[in-house]
Amino acid sequence: MRIFTKKASFNLSSKKMLSVIVFAICLLISLSVYAEVPVIKNMGFQYIAANNVLRTWYDLSYSGVGSVNISLEASADGGKNFNIIPTQVSGDFGLVFPGTGKKANWNIGSEYPSLDPQTVIMRIVASDADHTIRYITVAGTMMVLIPGGSNDMGSIDTPPDGMPIFGDELPEHTVNIDSFYMDVSEVTNAKYAEFMSATGYPAPIYWSDPRFNAPEQPVVGLKWEDAIAFCNWAGKRLPTEAEWERACRGGHDGRDFPWGNVLDYNYGNFASVKDADIWYDTAPVCSFKPNDYGLFDMIGNVYEWCSDYYEYGYYANSPVNNPTGPETGTTRVLRGGSCYDGFFPSYLRSATRYSYFGSTMDGLIGLRCAMSIPQ
Repeated sequence: MRIFTKKASFNLSSKKMLSVIVFAICLLISLSVYAEVPVIKNMGFQYIAANNVLRTWYDLSYSGVGSVNISLEASADGGKNFNIIPTQVSGDFGLVFPGTGKKANWNIGSEYPSLDPQTVIMRIVASDADHTIRYITVAGTMMVLIPGGSNDMGSIDTPPDGMPIFGDELPEHTVNIDSFYMDVSEVTNAKYAEFMSATGYPAPIYWSDPRFNAPEQPVVGLKWEDAIAFCNWAGKRLPTEAEWERACRGGHDGRDFPWGNVLDYNYGNFASVKDADIWYDTAPVCSFKPNDYGLFDMIGNVYEWCSDYYEYGYYANSPVNNPTGPETGTTRVLRGGSCYDGFFPSYLRSATRYSYFGSTMDGLIGLRCAMSIPQ
């Protein structure tokens, strides 16, 4: 079930031994510094014609102190621009304390009588002192806006923590990425079951395996083509490798992991059964703390397909703006590491690259969808 990838000139066993030694050193000399992120879950919205009200509901989690500033944004052009800021709103709006069953009622009929409420798309904005995260629902799943901008991609030869760097991550370079949406979590068995029911698509190979088939565990055993089929059904797409790395970093360059420079078992499933990590196999999605973009399980749990073909030396000639990978290839990119990589932290860094044949069906391969901003 281990995914073996082409990475460096030294053999895999040597690489693992070096990783274990370096990891032990890093645990002694490094500390993880990571802020608490306001998180929206179970968001939805519906127009109540009898009252001319557009109702939005959600649950709010926040491990920080006090309340979270909740606001609404609306789009009348299919999600291209969220330039309508509702003001005639009642309910759980403004400063809101964490809890479930929150509701905000927008009197859209009074404030914007010319808008067709059936075509309006709603977005929730959750802000604290350090984070502003924008959520929407698409095909019944939560997505967050990953803001466009520049970030580092890849790694340097001699990082300060001594982690081994693989040749396909060189050179470290800057990329510019347009804004896009990313699924908050990996696609679950429950959501994949909806896809199969609606399309008649066959079940993946591990569908009946009790280690991996709970409804809220990530679906696994997916070929690249299976991931594409699901994305097409959901009206989404796979992220590019560059988008994936930007999303994973959570706005922080210069860290090996989204949260710091050593593994923190409160932020991902590395199967080491320590702190919040109590699972030997895959964990239910969203069981750990998110990164600063509000994304769960970007590191660990399951490998995630990207849209790109893989090429070992691609970074040497990668475009600066919105790179999409080589035009052709024999394997596809995977990112994120798995729940079995806890003793090999070099496998779990934000910059670590994987590749495998698109026809591969492995018990540790799943997916997470992205979506472009409508043009």
